[in-house]
Amino acid sequence: MNNEEKRKELERMLKRCPEILSPIKAARWSPLGKNRVYELIHNGELRAFVYQGGYIISKDDLIDYLVKHCDDEPARSVKRGKSNE
Repeated sequence: MNNEEKRKELERMLKRCPEILSPIKAARWSPLGKNRVYELIHNGELRAFVYQGGYIISKDDLIDYLVKHCDDEPARSVKRGKSNE
């Protein structure tokens, strides 16, 4: 799937998502956790603006980030079950 197809699919999936999001709402509408959203904002990887003491993120900026990073390896892996070590 190329980036244009990824963008169209994400736009379809986020059709009901508000155009302006708080970091918590961005986390709810995406596979990112709240702390990861704040980390991305502080690192400059996810564009956000300060408004009345809090951050706001546009839906387009969230989609841009997800398109660029949807094929990345997970930040951490989850191990399930017993370990034989």
